[in-house]
Parts: sequence; structure tokens; C-alpha cells
Amino acid sequence: MRILLAITSSISAYKTPFLVSHLKKQGHNVICAVTKNAQNMVGAKALETMSGNKIITDLWQEDDILRHIHINEETDILLIAPADVNIIGKIANGICDDAISTMACAYTKKKYFAPAMNPNMWANKANQRNVKYLIEELNYELISPESGEMACNDTGVGRLADIDTIIQKVTSYNKSLKYNNIRFTITSGATIEWIDPIRYITNNSSGKMGASIYEEISSNGGISTYIEGKVNEPLNVKNNDKKIKVNTTKELQDNVLNELDNTDILIMAAAPLDFRPAQVFDKKVKKHNINTIELIENDDILLSAKNKKKNQTVIVSFAAETAENDEELKNYALDKMNRKDADMIVANKIKDAIGKDTNKITIFFKDGRFKSFPVLNKRECAKEIVSEAVSEWNKKNNITGLK
Repeated sequence: MRILLAITSSISAYKTPFLVSHLKKQGHNVICAVTKNAQNMVGAKALETMSGNKIITDLWQEDDILRHIHINEETDILLIAPADVNIIGKIANGICDDAISTMACAYTKKKYFAPAMNPNMWANKANQRNVKYLIEELNYELISPESGEMACNDTGVGRLADIDTIIQKVTSYNKSLKYNNIRFTITSGATIEWIDPIRYITNNSSGKMGASIYEEISSNGGISTYIEGKVNEPLNVKNNDKKIKVNTTKELQDNVLNELDNTDILIMAAAPLDFRPAQVFDKKVKKHNINTIELIENDDILLSAKNKKKNQTVIVSFAAETAENDEELKNYALDKMNRKDADMIVANKIKDAIGKDTNKITIFFKDGRFKSFPVLNKRECAKEIVSEAVSEWNKKNNITGLK
């Protein structure tokens, strides 16, 4: 799991290197963001050494000027610990004047805050109003402060929760993710086949569907290998996932087969070319030297995967067709599923999807069922596709209650 740990100005900030160390030992990736005042209480080097990542202190010092937006894609959880009265007030009132408050405003995933402050500050009515707002309106989960003697010698509620309590709370969320520990391989985009060193044949696949499927899986705890061909917008995968860049159909095939032993669900959203030039020229071909290009058939990736996959592995194929009507689309999809022994076929008419942010899909299943959906954006399509694929995987593995 990827955790954004936001550290604010409480004396208990000195405990955060221990928190980072324990989270790392459990296999989590931690990125630390630290307010200016908190840097007086905990050393940057200690946090960077423990986390293995550069800390975030100022968005203006980042190479990525949109880091406050992209951090939402790079992590699964925002944990503000310790959360001082200042950051709680800023977030509750929409103030974005530093790295942490700005990232928090743009964060859409799971959010926790662990307050730490003087008992009088904790009990302050304005602070309690802000705490309530974070919980009820902004969907933060409170990791309650504990009672005890404070650094200022006052006694009362305001101590940072025990490190073990914080870890237990955060890691319990990881266990609740829908696709936790399911291993996916996703292919995306088009392949290319070279004619000569500068020219190739390809197709118009954008890779948007494959990218949307990856994001749906990643945001729900799945482990992914993302095999990317030619796409409009290359995807940055999360730290614990693997990305493989390919060009040709043969490269795509080789990498899919290499990943099968570690794959529970294979989602073939890429659009590989069925043919390639019989001859690839070493030098640029002059137009007066060639009249025709002979094509030969590429190996069928799904058929080769069929012979190597484990019995419990679910294979999801796609059929983008120039069908005139729904019945013709159904016939194409069922024929492909039967020939290639896929568990699911996601079928659509080419005119409904290529180059668009939306799609109109029908999912066909090996047992004869099918589900048709209205026009959806591709992330919504991805949610339906992955949910059905996981349901099929559960059936194969006799698992109940997860979809």
C-alpha cells in the first residue's frame, strides 16, 4: 500500500520516523510531506532514510508543478499524523497555502488524521467544530488522541495515538480493499510492426481503456503488471506495480506469457496487430523501390496463453468490431470466445469507442450469460469489467463474498 504521511507541527512529530520504519517493515511505501514548522521537530534526513523517498516540503520546489494533484494517483491513503490544530482548521475551511493543505484539498482517496495538541487546544470549540467537519463532511477517519501527560506538563486528551494503534487502523483499510492481493496483468494500447527503420503499420487504439482498467484495479488494492504498447498518453504506474513497454505483437506476446505464472486475471485490453510485414528493411525504402508490402500472420496471443495459463487464471478478451447491429456483434464475440477459450469477452462496436472517452460495452460469459451496459465513461466501463472478472475468478477458486 502507498501511504502519503503528512507531518505537521506537534512535538510528537519526533515519533514519525518510528511510524515510517514500522510501515516500511510491513511492506508499505511511504512518502512524507512535512510542514515548515514540523521540520524544526523532525529531521528530513531521518524521514528520507526511513522511507527511502524524498520528502515533500514545498510544492514550488517540486519538479512536477502538479504534484498536489498527481499525489492522489501515486498513493492509496492520506495519513495526517500528527495533525495539529492549524492543519485541521485549514482543511476544514478550504485553505490551501502550503504543500500539505493543498494536497489534502485535492485528495479523493482514503483519509485519516491523528490529532496531537495541548488538551485546551483539543477541547477548543472551534477545533472541535473543525474536527467534526473533517469527519462528517470531508470523509476523514479520526484516529483519536489519547489522554495522558503532555510535553508541556498538562494532563488531558491530546496525546498522539500510540504508533501501534495508528498502524493497525491504517493497515486494516488495506485488508478491506476489494482486490487486495489479486494479481492482474493488463495489456493496453496498439502494437506496431516495422516496415523499415522509420515507418511502421499500427492501428488507432488510444490505450484509454487499458489505463482506466489499471486505475480501477490500483485504487482497490490489486497488484498489477501493466504492459503498454503505443498509446496516446503513457501511464505512470504505482510504485509496487510493474510496467513493461512493448512495440511489436511478438514483444507483447512474449511478455504476456512470461507473466502468466504470476497472474490471477489477464485482461487483454490491447489491440495487437494480426499481421506484420514479411520483410523488414534495414534502410529506409524509397518509394520507387517498392510497389507492395507482403504481410504474414502474427501468432495469436490468446491462443498461446490458453496453453500456458493455470486452470484458475481468468482471461478477459476484447472484441472491437465493425458490426452493423447487436446480433452481429454477439456472433463475433461468441465465436472469438469459443475459439480462444476466454472466460469473458468485452465486445463493442468500433464507432462507439475508438478515440473517445466513453464506450458502450456488452460482456459475454462462457456459460452463455451476457450483460449489456449503456454508454459509460471508460472508468465506469473499467469498474464493471474488473468487477465481473473478479467474480469469475472467485468462482474458479471457490471464493465467496468478494466482487
